[in-house]
Amino acid sequence: MNVITNQSPARRPGVRATVRRALTAVCAAAAVVSLAACGSSSQGSASSSTDTDTIRVAYLSTANYLTTIKDESFVKSTMEPYKAEFSGPFNPPDDAYKVILAGKADTSSTGTGYFINLADQKAPWVAYAIEYYDGDSQGIVAAPGSGVNSLKDLYGKRVGIDKKGATGDYVLKAAFEHAGLDYSKVNIVQLAQTDFSAAFSSGKIDALATYDQNLASAIATPGAKLIVTGKDYDSKNVTLHMVSRKFATAHPEIVKKLYQALVKESDKAAKDPEFIYDAYKKFGASDKIVDQVRKFDVPEILPVDAKGRQMLEDIAQQYVDFGFIKSKPNLDDYVLDCTK
Repeated sequence: MNVITNQSPARRPGVRATVRRALTAVCAAAAVVSLAACGSSSQGSASSSTDTDTIRVAYLSTANYLTTIKDESFVKSTMEPYKAEFSGPFNPPDDAYKVILAGKADTSSTGTGYFINLADQKAPWVAYAIEYYDGDSQGIVAAPGSGVNSLKDLYGKRVGIDKKGATGDYVLKAAFEHAGLDYSKVNIVQLAQTDFSAAFSSGKIDALATYDQNLASAIATPGAKLIVTGKDYDSKNVTLHMVSRKFATAHPEIVKKLYQALVKESDKAAKDPEFIYDAYKKFGASDKIVDQVRKFDVPEILPVDAKGRQMLEDIAQQYVDFGFIKSKPNLDDYVLDCTK
């Protein structure tokens, strides 16, 4: 495992980036995928991944690059002499994580904040690629008829999130901290992401703190009001691709090949991101939602090098400051610099 020294974070010049990740209400049709039933591409074998030349990808029902590369012809040549095998889509992402922990896949995606939670719990994951964004595809949207027009209006109101300590919770806490408001005065409602849309449109919640397609879906709801986005509070939460530590330790060279494929996909999107929107349509997003997604910036793949490591250190400190975790975890055993 590569141990990286801390430096100040920086963005790759000229490329703007965004969130897309993890799972969403518009993909509700995917529902909860059982371990036995997952697979639209080839299914990973049950044999140990440490005895193979193949990395098995548990991809999510969202258009992040670890999902979209499954359809790219360049993956085979980029991965040689190794292979990538894809199974999915998984919704919610916890299903993908369970498959990996069961030894039936090797890599998947999450948010950087949730990854810090996993590291704090000493879970066996290694981060190898950051999918960087500028924050405009995460935020808080007031539901129709809620009477909410500002963050302070959320005092005493019901705000939907995915789970405590995950991206939605981070969005809410970061927005309130930035505005100098009291996060404890909000009534938090934890929901399965597949229930977001119904809860938002039916009045079960007064607002939704979310990201990616879920955010696009909420914004596109008639009568809804966008209150704040991650650009307004300098969000540090982005998408991260992680692999089981067992696989990363046994086959770091395979992980690095997959990272190279992700970089190619990122470079392709910088020139023409249309394939991203096509992926959303394949997952069931309506034209109205896709039109909103088109307004978000295009993501960029960055390595977990010194700058990438610092990004994780920064959000880890935020998680401590927010009270989500007690202390910053030592990330030495949780990162792989694929540029080395």
